Amino acid sequence: MRKVSIACTLLVLASACASTATRMPGTRVDEKIRDELPLEGRRWAYEAENEVIIALDRRDDAAEALARARAKVEEAERSEAIASKSGKAKEPAKALVAWREAQRRHAEARLAEAEVAVYCARTAYELTKARLAVRFGFPVKEGYVKDFESQHEACAKERAEAAGATRDAEVRAAKALDGWRESRREYVNRTGDHDHGLWID
Repeated sequence: MRKVSIACTLLVLASACASTATRMPGTRVDEKIRDELPLEGRRWAYEAENEVIIALDRRDDAAEALARARAKVEEAERSEAIASKSGKAKEPAKALVAWREAQRRHAEARLAEAEVAVYCARTAYELTKARLAVRFGFPVKEGYVKDFESQHEACAKERAEAAGATRDAEVRAAKALDGWRESRREYVNRTGDHDHGLWID
């Protein structure tokens, strides 16, 4: 049942990621320019394009991590329901849910950051092509590269903000983990119950 739940979550995430992955730079270079670049220029363009592929792979990894985090929240909630019904280890069960939810929020922040990274890789790709167009003498307007630079710089700021949010979420998840460990330690000290079924980190 757990494998089915994770698989379903991955399907939902895949559909959501498909929509966000379509975010494209508003300022773009005609692909014909890349195709008409000399061999050296095409190599540079392909290297920049490869960074987009790497960013997409990392985004997919982050989506899978979020699916796993959500499944762990569901598992913790089931444990909390059992603890509540039995009246045994309710405090550690509640703290476990809080930790798993903090982990989920951290995973969500990582995915959001990875989405921005994909967009930034695309803006970098467009900027590379624009610079190559100037370098190899294509008939482009004066100051052609400036808009591409501004576009990429704006994305870099957005990515820095997303990275900050990820770090904040990671800190909160670590504190929630400490809270769960302290809760179960206090419970054992108070009750002597070492077998309440909530010991897996």
